[in-house]
Amino acid sequence: MTKIFWALLILGIIPLGLTACGGDDAGDKPRVVATTIQITSLAKQVGGDKIALTGIIPAGADAHEFEPTASNLTAIEGADLILRNGIGLDDWLDDTLSANNDADVVTVTEGIALRKGEEEGEVIDDPHVWHDPDNAEIMVDDIAAALSRVDPANRSTYDTNAATYKLTLDRTKIKIQQIINEIPAENRKLVTNHDAFGYFANAFGLTIVGAVIPSISTDTEPSAQDTADLLDTIAREHVKAIFAESSVNASLATTLADDAHVKIVDDLYGDSLGQPGSGADTVDGMLLANARKIADALK
Repeated sequence: MTKIFWALLILGIIPLGLTACGGDDAGDKPRVVATTIQITSLAKQVGGDKIALTGIIPAGADAHEFEPTASNLTAIEGADLILRNGIGLDDWLDDTLSANNDADVVTVTEGIALRKGEEEGEVIDDPHVWHDPDNAEIMVDDIAAALSRVDPANRSTYDTNAATYKLTLDRTKIKIQQIINEIPAENRKLVTNHDAFGYFANAFGLTIVGAVIPSISTDTEPSAQDTADLLDTIAREHVKAIFAESSVNASLATTLADDAHVKIVDDLYGDSLGQPGSGADTVDGMLLANARKIADALK
């Protein structure tokens, strides 16, 4: 689909015009495209009103199954700076870059120590790095540096905004740990819908004992043996709940929770953030919302 859209763009069937990055009031602001909703949120915190920002993957969408639209491709074509997650999460971008050789493309997860996960029997790097506030701070620094390169006149603003939001993330980390500490130590065990919360667990002293979809990606289908083994694990480890994400179909997780006679929490934010106004529409808000839901289910 991506290549077809680019062909249409090149032929002029899809007009380029003004992009979603800001339209008439964008002025001389750098046109910035962020691939994921997390990067969009962080770029908004750092760039503020100094940038014309377009986010590609919207709130509520599953990043693992995303397909860009014609308007997405138009925004990418007109960008001065493209901020991407990398680590396999936004590989769809690679097919769209040939028509825009001028944009600065920055992977904002550079410098993060990656945990390993599994996908279809292969060991791969886990892209869900933002679930650890320390990693989110590295992303903030990478975004600030990228914005300063394309817009050096506003470097001081970007640096100040980055420092301010990093303080917010520091405070968020302390609050989350206080929330998790309310869970009895023997109950700090997670079964999730897919393997998206390893960084969160490592950061706050939780243990991932299994996943309904035993994969970094939501594309993988669990086998009957995988499901049987997970039910055995839930019983053996006295797991109190299964946690599914708002952006992923939770029907199998719900069925497993019923079979195992445990709670189902089906509205964690794994690959997405909350809708505007939800309180979980920022990275810090999302992390706090997840912590509260986890603690409430495991106490």
